[in-house]
Amino acid sequence: MTSDETRGIIEKAADDRRMHRCRVDLIDGDVPQATTHYGQTTTPDLIVVETQLSGDELLSGLDSLAENCDADTHVLLIGADNDIIQYRSLISRGISDYLLKPLQIGSLIEAAEHIFEDPDAPKLAKMIAFFGAEGGVGSSAVAHNVAWAMGQELGEDVTVVDLDLCFGTAAFAYNLEVAQGVEDMLDAPDRLDPQLFDRLLLRHSEKIGILGNRASLTSDADIDVEALEDVLNFVREQSGVVVVDLPHMWSEWVRQTLVAADEAVIIGNQELATLRDLKSIVEALNKERGEESQVKVVLNHTGISKKTEVPVKEFEEAVGAEPSIVVPHDPVVFGRAANNGQMVGDVSRKHKAAEAFVELAGLLTGRAQQAGGKAKKSKKAGISLFKKKI
Repeated sequence: MTSDETRGIIEKAADDRRMHRCRVDLIDGDVPQATTHYGQTTTPDLIVVETQLSGDELLSGLDSLAENCDADTHVLLIGADNDIIQYRSLISRGISDYLLKPLQIGSLIEAAEHIFEDPDAPKLAKMIAFFGAEGGVGSSAVAHNVAWAMGQELGEDVTVVDLDLCFGTAAFAYNLEVAQGVEDMLDAPDRLDPQLFDRLLLRHSEKIGILGNRASLTSDADIDVEALEDVLNFVREQSGVVVVDLPHMWSEWVRQTLVAADEAVIIGNQELATLRDLKSIVEALNKERGEESQVKVVLNHTGISKKTEVPVKEFEEAVGAEPSIVVPHDPVVFGRAANNGQMVGDVSRKHKAAEAFVELAGLLTGRAQQAGGKAKKSKKAGISLFKKKI
């Protein structure tokens, strides 16, 4: 690295959730210093070099660096020279990519992902995890209603995965019965195949599927991390969007799911105790997820006790995160929906809560509602995780 600014960006990128399986070493210097260093040690899978050189001096230096690199080492160059002829010369010499300064965290990570992307690997759907800061804040209700909005209003192919193996309500909420569920997939992750997925998936509609569970107290709530990763990756291969409904428990598998998810949504209410816990959860997850993958906060049941609840503005200042949506408390509408095995949008499409769920669904999927109820998909970056050493 030749500048403190680029060093800072790379340090922040190293903390991003997509880089957790990578080891990042920072060394001061330009191309000549990189050439000297890697003449004395084995080269990693990826070398990122910031350079102030240009023209023939740069090309000559890169030729020397190439002589010290292993055959499978990639080089990503960062510079300030926006010259198409030089760019073509760099690519022709085997440089994997060239990024212009000022460097952005997202562009660096995406470039590294692209270098190691396997074109034959299955595409993984976006995974969105929902977690309640306190028990009883309605995180499952929010997850189920947002999933309904994704499928019903935005036309996404959604799979809801209920990981509360003891008290899960996803199938019940959609008025479905579970014979075999996600616990059977977790018990035998080596036997996953599309036929099993189709057999276990409960269909609420053409666009919305539920991987529920039997909600048995005999189920082991401590899920094996590796088995869960295999199951979730498999489900992502079969779906357009995966909504993960997590139980209110803080364990290693819950934490890892919240860190690995493309979007993590934390639900709370405006009680003082919830504020304390939500603040702790947001701070812990944001530190692990990185600057560009901050969690989203939802305030549920607002207005349930106007005299005692913490005002939204004060809540926002204390937590350090603006709520993505605020869901009003309405026991009549929510109760009617729950009793009928429906979502709020089924009962009252124009209700403020239903509109809030659609708004959050659009935010999480990168889709915005258009006139006539149609949705337009926005461009989004690739989400595959790479496992190379940088």
